[in-house]
Amino acid sequence: MGKKNTRMKKVKPPVAIEVSDILNLARLAMSRVDIQPLFWHFRWKNQPILGYLSSIPYWYGNLPIFAYTKLDCKLKSYIAYMSVEKEEVLLTDSNDDSRYMYGAVVETENEPPFITEALSGRNKLKDKPVLIKAGNLNSLIRMLIILSDTNSSPPLWYFEFKGKHVLGLIAPFFDYYDANALPVFFYIESDTKPPASFIRYISLKTGEEISYVPYISDMKYFYGRIVNVKSMPFFTGPDLEYRR
Repeated sequence: MGKKNTRMKKVKPPVAIEVSDILNLARLAMSRVDIQPLFWHFRWKNQPILGYLSSIPYWYGNLPIFAYTKLDCKLKSYIAYMSVEKEEVLLTDSNDDSRYMYGAVVETENEPPFITEALSGRNKLKDKPVLIKAGNLNSLIRMLIILSDTNSSPPLWYFEFKGKHVLGLIAPFFDYYDANALPVFFYIESDTKPPASFIRYISLKTGEEISYVPYISDMKYFYGRIVNVKSMPFFTGPDLEYRR
Protein backbone atom coordinates (compact mmCIF):
# COMPACT_ATOMS: atom_id res chain seq x y z
CA MET A 1 0.00 0.00 0.00
CA GLY A 2 1.22 3.48 -0.84
CA LYS A 3 1.89 6.15 1.69
CA LYS A 4 -1.08 8.18 2.80
CA ASN A 5 -0.98 11.83 1.86
CA THR A 6 -0.99 13.69 5.18
CA ARG A 7 -0.55 17.19 3.77
CA MET A 8 -3.32 19.54 4.74
CA LYS A 9 -5.43 20.82 1.88
CA LYS A 10 -4.90 24.52 1.21
CA VAL A 11 -7.75 26.56 2.62
CA LYS A 12 -9.13 29.17 0.25
CA PRO A 13 -9.01 32.65 1.77
CA PRO A 14 -12.16 34.66 2.38
CA VAL A 15 -12.86 38.09 0.92
CA ALA A 16 -11.59 40.73 3.35
CA ILE A 17 -13.62 43.87 4.03
CA GLU A 18 -12.21 46.50 6.39
CA VAL A 19 -14.93 48.32 8.32
CA SER A 20 -14.44 51.80 9.74
CA ASP A 21 -14.26 50.90 13.44
CA ILE A 22 -15.35 48.47 16.13
CA LEU A 23 -18.85 50.01 16.33
CA ASN A 24 -19.48 49.23 12.66
CA LEU A 25 -18.09 45.71 13.14
CA ALA A 26 -20.48 45.12 16.03
CA ARG A 27 -23.38 46.56 14.04
CA LEU A 28 -22.61 44.09 11.26
CA ALA A 29 -22.06 40.99 13.38
CA MET A 30 -24.62 41.48 16.16
CA SER A 31 -27.90 42.04 14.36
CA ARG A 32 -29.43 38.74 15.54
CA VAL A 33 -30.58 38.16 19.11
CA ASP A 34 -30.72 34.36 18.61
CA ILE A 35 -27.04 33.87 17.67
CA GLN A 36 -23.89 34.94 19.54
CA PRO A 37 -21.18 35.83 17.02
CA LEU A 38 -17.55 34.83 17.27
CA PHE A 39 -14.86 37.48 16.92
CA TRP A 40 -11.34 36.52 15.86
CA HIS A 41 -8.40 38.35 17.40
CA PHE A 42 -4.77 38.10 16.30
CA ARG A 43 -1.79 40.24 15.41
CA TRP A 44 -0.85 40.83 11.80
CA LYS A 45 2.14 42.97 10.87
CA ASN A 46 2.32 44.09 14.53
CA GLN A 47 -1.25 45.38 14.32
CA PRO A 48 -4.05 43.89 16.47
CA ILE A 49 -6.90 42.68 14.25
CA LEU A 50 -10.48 42.02 15.35
CA GLY A 51 -12.69 40.31 12.79
CA TYR A 52 -15.90 38.42 12.07
CA LEU A 53 -16.19 35.55 9.58
CA SER A 54 -19.48 34.90 7.78
CA SER A 55 -20.69 33.78 4.35
CA ILE A 56 -23.33 34.60 1.75
CA PRO A 57 -24.79 32.60 -1.17
CA TYR A 58 -22.73 33.60 -4.21
CA TRP A 59 -22.58 32.17 -7.74
CA TYR A 60 -21.66 28.47 -7.54
CA GLY A 61 -21.41 28.12 -3.76
CA ASN A 62 -21.00 30.40 -0.77
CA LEU A 63 -18.64 33.34 -0.44
CA PRO A 64 -16.83 33.69 2.92
CA ILE A 65 -16.37 37.27 4.11
CA PHE A 66 -13.94 38.35 6.81
CA ALA A 67 -15.01 41.78 8.06
CA TYR A 68 -12.39 43.33 10.31
CA THR A 69 -11.02 46.43 11.95
CA LYS A 70 -7.66 47.39 13.44
CA LEU A 71 -7.88 47.85 17.18
CA ASP A 72 -6.53 50.87 19.01
CA CYS A 73 -7.66 49.83 22.49
CA LYS A 74 -7.06 47.02 24.99
CA LEU A 75 -8.95 43.84 24.16
CA LYS A 76 -11.22 42.01 26.61
CA SER A 77 -13.20 38.75 26.54
CA TYR A 78 -16.46 39.99 25.03
CA ILE A 79 -17.84 42.63 22.70
CA ALA A 80 -21.04 44.09 24.17
CA TYR A 81 -23.44 45.90 21.84
CA MET A 82 -26.82 47.59 22.07
CA SER A 83 -28.86 49.42 19.43
CA VAL A 84 -32.25 50.03 21.12
CA GLU A 85 -32.84 53.56 22.48
CA LYS A 86 -29.13 54.22 22.02
CA GLU A 87 -26.25 52.60 20.15
CA GLU A 88 -23.18 51.61 22.11
CA VAL A 89 -20.32 49.12 21.94
CA LEU A 90 -18.15 48.07 24.89
CA LEU A 91 -15.21 45.79 25.51
CA THR A 92 -15.88 43.81 28.67
CA ASP A 93 -14.88 40.69 30.62
CA SER A 94 -18.46 39.92 31.70
CA ASN A 95 -21.63 39.05 29.78
CA ASP A 96 -24.31 39.43 32.46
CA ASP A 97 -25.98 42.74 31.52
CA SER A 98 -29.23 41.91 29.72
CA ARG A 99 -29.31 45.30 28.00
CA TYR A 100 -26.52 44.18 25.69
CA MET A 101 -25.94 41.49 23.11
CA TYR A 102 -22.58 39.77 23.42
CA GLY A 103 -20.00 38.33 21.08
CA ALA A 104 -17.16 36.17 22.37
CA VAL A 105 -13.59 37.09 21.45
CA VAL A 106 -11.23 34.20 20.65
CA GLU A 107 -7.53 35.00 20.53
CA THR A 108 -5.33 32.89 18.29
CA GLU A 109 -1.70 32.24 19.17
CA ASN A 110 -0.62 32.75 15.57
CA GLU A 111 -2.16 34.64 12.68
CA PRO A 112 -4.49 32.35 10.66
CA PRO A 113 -2.77 31.95 7.26
CA PHE A 114 -5.96 31.74 5.22
CA ILE A 115 -7.20 35.01 6.73
CA THR A 116 -3.92 36.89 6.47
CA GLU A 117 -3.76 35.91 2.81
CA ALA A 118 -7.03 37.80 2.39
CA LEU A 119 -5.72 40.78 4.39
CA SER A 120 -2.62 40.98 2.21
CA GLY A 121 -4.78 41.80 -0.81
CA ARG A 122 -3.45 38.92 -2.89
CA ASN A 123 -6.87 37.29 -3.02
CA LYS A 124 -8.88 39.46 -5.40
CA LEU A 125 -12.57 38.80 -5.94
CA LYS A 126 -12.64 37.50 -9.51
CA ASP A 127 -16.35 36.81 -9.93
CA LYS A 128 -18.13 40.09 -9.39
CA PRO A 129 -21.85 40.50 -8.73
CA VAL A 130 -24.25 42.07 -11.20
CA LEU A 131 -24.51 45.82 -10.51
CA ILE A 132 -28.01 47.35 -10.52
CA LYS A 133 -28.54 50.98 -9.61
CA ALA A 134 -31.81 51.46 -7.72
CA GLY A 135 -34.03 54.38 -8.60
CA ASN A 136 -34.10 55.79 -5.07
CA LEU A 137 -33.58 54.98 -1.39
CA ASN A 138 -37.17 53.75 -0.98
CA SER A 139 -36.62 51.07 -3.63
CA LEU A 140 -33.40 49.97 -1.94
CA ILE A 141 -35.17 49.61 1.41
CA ARG A 142 -38.03 47.63 -0.17
CA MET A 143 -35.43 45.20 -1.50
CA LEU A 144 -33.89 44.99 1.98
CA ILE A 145 -37.30 44.15 3.48
CA ILE A 146 -37.78 41.30 0.98
CA LEU A 147 -34.41 39.83 2.02
CA SER A 148 -35.14 40.13 5.76
CA ASP A 149 -36.92 37.86 8.22
CA THR A 150 -37.93 38.15 11.87
CA ASN A 151 -34.38 37.36 13.07
CA SER A 152 -32.05 39.13 10.68
CA SER A 153 -31.56 41.32 7.64
CA PRO A 154 -28.57 41.95 5.36
CA PRO A 155 -26.44 45.01 6.01
CA LEU A 156 -26.51 48.15 3.92
CA TRP A 157 -22.89 48.70 2.91
CA TYR A 158 -21.74 52.33 2.77
CA PHE A 159 -18.50 53.46 1.09
CA GLU A 160 -17.08 56.21 -1.09
CA PHE A 161 -16.27 55.61 -4.74
CA LYS A 162 -14.84 58.20 -7.13
CA GLY A 163 -16.21 61.12 -5.15
CA LYS A 164 -19.67 59.60 -4.69
CA HIS A 165 -21.28 58.18 -1.56
CA VAL A 166 -22.59 54.67 -2.29
CA LEU A 167 -25.13 52.70 -0.26
CA GLY A 168 -25.95 49.17 -1.36
CA LEU A 169 -26.73 45.56 -0.54
CA ILE A 170 -26.08 42.10 -1.97
CA ALA A 171 -29.23 40.23 -3.04
CA PRO A 172 -28.90 36.53 -3.95
CA PHE A 173 -31.34 35.19 -6.57
CA PHE A 174 -31.32 31.44 -5.99
CA ASP A 175 -31.21 28.65 -8.60
CA TYR A 176 -30.31 30.91 -11.50
CA TYR A 177 -29.61 28.45 -14.33
CA ASP A 178 -26.72 26.29 -13.02
CA ALA A 179 -25.65 28.82 -10.37
CA ASN A 180 -26.43 28.37 -6.70
CA ALA A 181 -27.33 32.06 -6.49
CA LEU A 182 -27.01 35.03 -8.82
CA PRO A 183 -25.49 37.83 -6.69
CA VAL A 184 -26.88 41.27 -7.49
CA PHE A 185 -25.51 44.41 -5.87
CA PHE A 186 -28.34 46.97 -5.66
CA TYR A 187 -27.10 50.45 -4.83
CA ILE A 188 -27.79 54.17 -4.86
CA GLU A 189 -25.38 57.08 -5.16
CA SER A 190 -25.47 60.39 -3.33
CA ASP A 191 -23.41 63.55 -2.96
CA THR A 192 -23.56 63.32 0.84
CA LYS A 193 -22.78 60.75 3.51
CA PRO A 194 -25.70 59.07 5.34
CA PRO A 195 -26.38 61.26 8.39
CA ALA A 196 -27.02 58.34 10.79
CA SER A 197 -26.38 54.63 11.18
CA PHE A 198 -29.92 53.30 10.73
CA ILE A 199 -32.71 53.85 8.22
CA ARG A 200 -36.26 53.73 9.57
CA TYR A 201 -39.11 52.76 7.24
CA ILE A 202 -42.85 52.21 7.37
CA SER A 203 -45.52 51.95 4.68
CA LEU A 204 -48.92 53.46 5.52
CA LYS A 205 -52.11 54.26 3.64
CA THR A 206 -50.83 57.81 3.39
CA GLY A 207 -47.61 56.62 1.81
CA GLU A 208 -44.09 55.57 2.77
CA GLU A 209 -42.16 57.19 5.59
CA ILE A 210 -38.38 56.90 5.57
CA SER A 211 -35.71 58.65 7.63
CA TYR A 212 -32.19 58.26 9.03
CA VAL A 213 -32.01 57.66 12.78
CA PRO A 214 -29.08 57.04 15.22
CA TYR A 215 -30.60 53.94 16.86
CA ILE A 216 -33.65 51.65 17.01
CA SER A 217 -36.63 52.93 18.99
CA ASP A 218 -40.26 52.58 17.86
CA MET A 219 -40.74 48.90 16.94
CA LYS A 220 -43.58 49.57 14.50
CA TYR A 221 -40.89 50.59 12.00
CA PHE A 222 -38.53 48.45 9.95
CA TYR A 223 -34.87 49.31 10.50
CA GLY A 224 -31.99 48.91 8.09
CA ARG A 225 -28.45 49.04 9.52
CA ILE A 226 -25.67 50.83 7.70
CA VAL A 227 -22.12 49.46 7.90
CA ASN A 228 -19.32 51.86 6.94
CA VAL A 229 -16.46 50.19 5.09
CA LYS A 230 -13.17 51.56 3.78
CA SER A 231 -13.49 49.73 0.47
CA MET A 232 -15.99 47.40 -1.17
CA PRO A 233 -14.64 44.49 -3.27
CA PHE A 234 -18.11 43.81 -4.71
CA PHE A 235 -18.29 47.23 -6.34
CA THR A 236 -16.30 48.02 -9.46
CA GLY A 237 -18.29 51.00 -10.66
CA PRO A 238 -21.20 51.27 -13.08
CA ASP A 239 -18.92 52.12 -16.01
CA LEU A 240 -17.34 48.64 -15.99
CA GLU A 241 -18.90 46.19 -18.43
CA TYR A 242 -20.05 43.03 -16.64
CA ARG A 243 -18.40 39.81 -17.78
CA ARG A 244 -18.11 36.21 -16.58
